[in-house]
Amino acid sequence: MRNAIVSTAAALCALTVLLSADAEFRDQADAILLQAGGAVERPLARGEEHPYRLVLTAGEFARVTVEQKGIDAVVSVRDPDGNAIGDFQDEIRRDGEEHVEVVALTPGVYSVTVKPAEGVVAPGEYAIRLAERRTATDADRVMQESRSLRTAGRRLEQTGRFGDAAPLLEKALRLGESVRGPHDVYVAEVVFELAGNALDRRDDTGARAFYERAIATFDEAWGASHPYAAMARSRLGLVYHRAGQPQKAESLVRDALATIERSLGPEHPWFLQSLVTLGNLRESAGDFKQAEEIERRALDTLERTHQTGTLLEATLLNNLADIRRQQNDYAAAEPLFRRSLALGEAIYGDSLFVSTALQNLGIIARERKDYAAALAYDTRALAMRERLVGADHPTVAGLLNNLATVYRATGDNRRALEIHFRALRLWEQTMGPYAREVLLSVGNIARTYAAIGEVTHALAFQRRADAILEAQIGLYLAGGSERQKLAFVRSVAERTDRTVSLHLNQAPADPDAASLAALVLLQRKGRVQDAMTDLFAAVRQRVADPGDRALMDRLKETASQLARVALNGSASGSAGADADAITQIEARKEQLEATLSEHSAEFRTQIGPVTVESVQAAMPADAALLEFAVFRPFDPEAERNDDAYGPPRYAAYVIHKHGAPAGVDLGAVEDINQLIISLRDAVRDPADADVKARARALDEKVMRPLRARLNGATHLLISPDGSLNLVPFEALVDERGRYLIERYSTSYLTSGRDLLRMQIHRGVPGRSVIVADPLFGEPAVAADSRLPAAASPAGRRSVTVGADMATLYFAPLSASGAEARAIKSLFPDAALLTGRRATKATLERVSGPRILHIASHGFFLNDVPVQNPLLRSGLALAGANLGGGGHGDGILTALEAAGLDLWGTKLVTLSACDTGVGEVRNGEGVYGLRRAFILAGAETLVMSLWPVSDVVARDTMVAYYARLRTGLGRGDALRQAKLALLKRTSLRHPYYWAGFIQSGDWTALNRAN
Repeated sequence: MRNAIVSTAAALCALTVLLSADAEFRDQADAILLQAGGAVERPLARGEEHPYRLVLTAGEFARVTVEQKGIDAVVSVRDPDGNAIGDFQDEIRRDGEEHVEVVALTPGVYSVTVKPAEGVVAPGEYAIRLAERRTATDADRVMQESRSLRTAGRRLEQTGRFGDAAPLLEKALRLGESVRGPHDVYVAEVVFELAGNALDRRDDTGARAFYERAIATFDEAWGASHPYAAMARSRLGLVYHRAGQPQKAESLVRDALATIERSLGPEHPWFLQSLVTLGNLRESAGDFKQAEEIERRALDTLERTHQTGTLLEATLLNNLADIRRQQNDYAAAEPLFRRSLALGEAIYGDSLFVSTALQNLGIIARERKDYAAALAYDTRALAMRERLVGADHPTVAGLLNNLATVYRATGDNRRALEIHFRALRLWEQTMGPYAREVLLSVGNIARTYAAIGEVTHALAFQRRADAILEAQIGLYLAGGSERQKLAFVRSVAERTDRTVSLHLNQAPADPDAASLAALVLLQRKGRVQDAMTDLFAAVRQRVADPGDRALMDRLKETASQLARVALNGSASGSAGADADAITQIEARKEQLEATLSEHSAEFRTQIGPVTVESVQAAMPADAALLEFAVFRPFDPEAERNDDAYGPPRYAAYVIHKHGAPAGVDLGAVEDINQLIISLRDAVRDPADADVKARARALDEKVMRPLRARLNGATHLLISPDGSLNLVPFEALVDERGRYLIERYSTSYLTSGRDLLRMQIHRGVPGRSVIVADPLFGEPAVAADSRLPAAASPAGRRSVTVGADMATLYFAPLSASGAEARAIKSLFPDAALLTGRRATKATLERVSGPRILHIASHGFFLNDVPVQNPLLRSGLALAGANLGGGGHGDGILTALEAAGLDLWGTKLVTLSACDTGVGEVRNGEGVYGLRRAFILAGAETLVMSLWPVSDVVARDTMVAYYARLRTGLGRGDALRQAKLALLKRTSLRHPYYWAGFIQSGDWTALNRAN
């Protein structure tokens, strides 16, 4: 567990506790008397303290000015009895002035001590002078009381007593406001300290409100470049980090770091504390290497500048230990945790910091299976935390969860359940219904019930966990980049594993368990792809009524507001108020949705919930949906999470129009993927005589376990996962030696959820477009060994590829012109683009054609230094061999293809090699041209899984379009064209007929939807 710096006073350049009154008065003989007229100039270095005397009469006011010259100083004042009046450190920079104001409540000698601020490294100088003496006013007295309360609060924080310090700081604020008003910089500094106090007490909502108020005043008075304004933003970044807004947090912290380094230097405690926050953010993002570099940089600076023995050092040690722990390096983590604990105890004694350090050592002990030690650590930490913040504080719930986990690991499941339920109640009351903590608790309860064999209860809580996660996914996917969305979906993938495992391993005969597992697959597979498609925006573009468009805009803003409040909390400062706000926003959202659903059938389909029943209702009666999934089997009885997940396996759920889904564990991914590789090697080589044996072997693992559950279906709707995305299922061979294409018609889907999208009416498409035989051009140096003058023997769809994009060479495709002209004769209204006209620019201007047919070279590059797979996949168009190796004007990348306007397009055919391959991402499909054209809006995509024969590709395409012309469906027309090839003895090898597959809507082109 990460630790923020605990005490704001300590964290934000803590003030050294004053010497005792006796010690100070012993040094009075050496103290310089401050008198009007002239300043005392002196050097000042670390460890030095310079005492001064100030003689005042009762009721007298004095102002002492300390001019800092290259060193930040702290000025402390005590009355004649040795009582602290105040610590003055309002000017945090190395230059500028401290203005010390003293009201003499009793006559006598007042002590003034000047010393370096904490974290000072280099020596400097200062000049001190008595600037003013006069009779004190009531306002002077009020401000002195405010300053004294502020100082007392800071000193309580230095010992970890944040709860005791808060009312003192609050009173100091009220007094300061009464004299100087709410927008004074002194008042803002107290607000800043109250924000830190709230942060330390885990009142993040209060901290955010205080920091935002302080920033507004600092910016107005000093500008955003002042270190106080920068540090307030850095601390606000920590608040956003806790609230689950890492991007916003990191932006604030990085900007603050630059400002603080310029104004205070890289050795200042504020700079180092901001580095700690940045390290936390990098660690949370999984970037352990950079996080550790940042934390070690800060720790090295502390050691080099002799700032050790502080809370900052304890925090850095804790954070470094946590980085090692998360990488399972317990041997390195434990001594760091122990050093952190020892420092925390020495500085604070019992405190939230120390309870967190104990909690972390409890985690280490639990991971090592030293459960007695883990219980001891957690029990001590729990007692300490309950005493400090109360038994109902949300931070108590985290310790309860850890304690329950230890009891479960030791076999005391009943005790574990009791504690888990207590943690759940706390998190529900304080965190809201969508909180990650609530999901964690509900999931742990489901796991514990599963471990003791109470499947009914386990299923009930697993269903609840999945409902919470479904809401979270919807909220998280409402914004952010595709990378961020993928990262979130991957981070929760284990929840799907648990649901599938609960059915297949704990309750294989339970239809409710099967239905729940099928449901989560239908909801989650391809979810990021759906989010990036933004069907909501597409629907809005086609809404004619301005009033309905305005309602949709209100709905989008309402959904964004719901996401902000549900995931990050409001500024209310109250969990109850947040829950009320969520309820109110949800009510507004539901009302808007109901109104729009009455006005638009398309909108009604778009927002409808994904359920097993809704998918079944969209299925044809003769079909079976095969929803494949890669999952890691989860053992709820395992003591540790690292031991609970097994190696990945394939599962499949068979869904019919009626009845409960049936799920089957197909076997280890490693074993099945080897069979997939073997089959793909065979189908790509027409001379491979073992192709049917390899197809039979894969069928035995993937399809034979499902055949008994197909119940007479003749149409297979296949939603693959993992490497099964690259398998031509029609080429598999059953027990009787028949190819599956001979028995079933087959269509491919990203998810069974696609069936719901097919119900959306997409309007009237435009004129069809055929692109073929582009004039690729010849590079300037045709003799270059990297650029062969001819295509490989495999056919004109082949591409010669070097180490990067610059070495791509595309051979001429003159025969594709005949293919295009034959299709043009069948669809005479189509626009034909060949030669120089087959350009990328022309294609990018196309808008919603009924059919888009592209006969050219396609490619997917594996060994290039480009991470985004949509930039490694593309189609060659006119001029692709020109342009000095950049190819930019002649290659349409998959990323660019995703931006084409294909809404309403009934069919996209990519008559080229490898257009269906790409980077396989479990749960999200294939990232390449296949994904790109679906994102662009195409209803149906016909693509290839390997380089295809030139002549056979032409014959297949012409036969396909001829059958489309007669009214056959987009899926059945392709099947019939392939069956015709299969009947020819010379073309029975799957290489010739199985390469093209159809994904998406399989019905006829003229179907009214």
